[in-house]
Amino acid sequence: MRIAFAAIAVVVGLASCQPADPLVVSGAEFRPPLGSSGIGAGYFTITSAAPDRIVAVTSDEADSIEIHASVTEDNRSSMKRLESVELPAGKSVHFAPGGMHLMIFSPRQGRDETALSITIELQSGVKKTVPFKIAGN
Repeated sequence: MRIAFAAIAVVVGLASCQPADPLVVSGAEFRPPLGSSGIGAGYFTITSAAPDRIVAVTSDEADSIEIHASVTEDNRSSMKRLESVELPAGKSVHFAPGGMHLMIFSPRQGRDETALSITIELQSGVKKTVPFKIAGN
C-alpha cells in the first residue's frame, strides 16, 4: 500500500513539473478596417517565460502585418514602425489603443468568421498562432 501511494506521489510530482507555456497571449482582439482604409488593428497582451523579443508577426489572412507604436514628439502624435519588441521574462507587454499595436493590411476574413489567425514569432524560434477575436462578434 505504501508503495502505491509513493508511486502516485511521484507521478503527481512529475506532472506538476511539466514546463509551463513559454509564451502566453491573452485578450487578442482584431478591429477590422474602418471605411475604405483597408487597415485593421490588433491588440493583445503577451508574456514570455524567458527573456525574448518579437521579431515577426504574420498571417495567411492578411497581406502584411506591422508592429507600430503611437508616439508624441513636439506636441505631434504619430505612429512609428517597430522592427522588434522586447519581452522581459515573466513581464506582460501590452498592445493597446494609444500604445503599441498591430497594423493589419488588407485583412481577409469572412463575414461569418469570429477570429483572424495571427502568428507571433520570437527571436528564440518560438512561434505561436493565435486566434484574434473579431471585435463585435
